[in-house]
Amino acid sequence: MKRTLTLSLIMCSLLLTACKSASIGLIGGADGPTAIYIGKNNGNIKGQFGEQYEKKPVRMFNVDGDLYYELGLVSAMTPRCGTMDGHFTKTVNENEIPLKSGEANFEADGYQHATSITKEVSIDGKWLIFKKYDTLGHTLDGLKYCYYIKGHLNNAAVDSEIIVLSQDENVTFNDVYEPLLSSQSTAGADNGRLIHNRIPNDKWGITFRADDVTPKGIILKIEQFGGHPSGELQTGVAYLLETTVNDEWQPVKTKSGKPLVWNSIAYGIKKNNITEMKIDWQYAYGELKPGFYRLSKEIMDFRAAGDYDKETYHVYFSIE
Repeated sequence: MKRTLTLSLIMCSLLLTACKSASIGLIGGADGPTAIYIGKNNGNIKGQFGEQYEKKPVRMFNVDGDLYYELGLVSAMTPRCGTMDGHFTKTVNENEIPLKSGEANFEADGYQHATSITKEVSIDGKWLIFKKYDTLGHTLDGLKYCYYIKGHLNNAAVDSEIIVLSQDENVTFNDVYEPLLSSQSTAGADNGRLIHNRIPNDKWGITFRADDVTPKGIILKIEQFGGHPSGELQTGVAYLLETTVNDEWQPVKTKSGKPLVWNSIAYGIKKNNITEMKIDWQYAYGELKPGFYRLSKEIMDFRAAGDYDKETYHVYFSIE
């Protein structure tokens, strides 16, 4: 089945490192992923879609064609061996994208593996966490510059932070949002080609994504990175499936016409990683008709029996 539109909303694991056994955590970074790279501030810029507050080069490196960028988070992994899993062989300018494997736009010896979406680099005596950049299915052809940009969209509740890859060194916060507000797509020809990754401001660092979308089910990807959970993040098997009826969200009718009954099973959400859940709704709903859908799940920040917080997260997708 042709895969169609998928949208993501605001983000006790075993790690593969150069050391055989290790665990990971975060120290510092109490204000979240804002201390990225101390560079030249390019000034405040106002525009049609909002106001730019900051623009800085962002540390990046390339491993086998995948880019990793720094978000100012320090790893608390101990003990740690000194063996590198890979080395940097060449540097490019601090505001340029390292386009070849082994390149970096900063000085360092190399990196160690951490999780499926993170690697760690020793800089100034600290092991900093670098997150994998989502190129959104696009190639890097024609792109040259990389920046962290912070700004505020008109009428938005919170500030927006983005990591931008662009062919234009003078790209601004407003250029990112001009093609389509809050989209993750290539820009129009007038502004040059660009790709951007938004930095979620979710308190638990949770992002939902839908993958392998078919009328029979999806692969739900729960990405956790950063945030400030106070305990262990968990989720269950239960979910709510809705569709739009007269521009309002309504529950999808089950095959039996009765509410679903769920088993009480808790699954841990991996830290600074992606937890995948295969969701097959055929037994409950059959194959979905073409339309726009929303799947909702509860996430629990579990501290102890009877001591937890819950939040509901959504992922949106369409069936054609």
